[in-house]
Amino acid sequence: MENQQQSIIVDDEIGVNQQLAAIGLSTELIRKVAFAAAAGRAESLRVDPVSAPGQLAYINGVREIRLGLEREGWRISREGNVEATVNHDLGIQLFFQNVDIACSNRNPQAISKKGRASRDLVAAGQTDMFSELSGEVKKTVHGTVPAVWIVCVSSDGRSVKAEVSHPKRFEGPQFGDFHRRIFVVDENFEPGFNPNDDSDTFDDFDVNISRKL
Repeated sequence: MENQQQSIIVDDEIGVNQQLAAIGLSTELIRKVAFAAAAGRAESLRVDPVSAPGQLAYINGVREIRLGLEREGWRISREGNVEATVNHDLGIQLFFQNVDIACSNRNPQAISKKGRASRDLVAAGQTDMFSELSGEVKKTVHGTVPAVWIVCVSSDGRSVKAEVSHPKRFEGPQFGDFHRRIFVVDENFEPGFNPNDDSDTFDDFDVNISRKL
């Protein structure tokens, strides 16, 4: 099915499993990432800085991605001060993103505004893995800029949702549209799992680092 922006949406179990496998991922991994992020958000307390829920969700989400993928040959990248986990053989760089709502008919909106580094990485890696790549993946993508895919996670204290989506190039501080969206997780929390509902303002995609002189 397709949404208003003509993104290709994959939400059936067989299609989700197949297309995640094509980019080196699995439903099990994305589920672990989503619940790790939700658990991180739940650790924040009323007295914490307002950015704490988003920071903790981001840290836990990135950590789970890397712990799950490093043993499979993925490596950590911080090019442009943007945190990614990269597989050059597959031509994929994977990011974690807190969003307002995942797995809905409208495109997810990043909680934090996107900067130039994000836009440049997305623009440089505009590859449609499902229409342009042959079976000889290594020959096709080796030496090129890896395509950006994003694990988008939303949690509201009652449910957790996660999709893996491939953004189109965009201008300004927010994602515009996506080539493809793979809906992976849409689950309610167990009773007693009650994440803090504080606002999320931490910039969890672009990290600007400067050296003191």
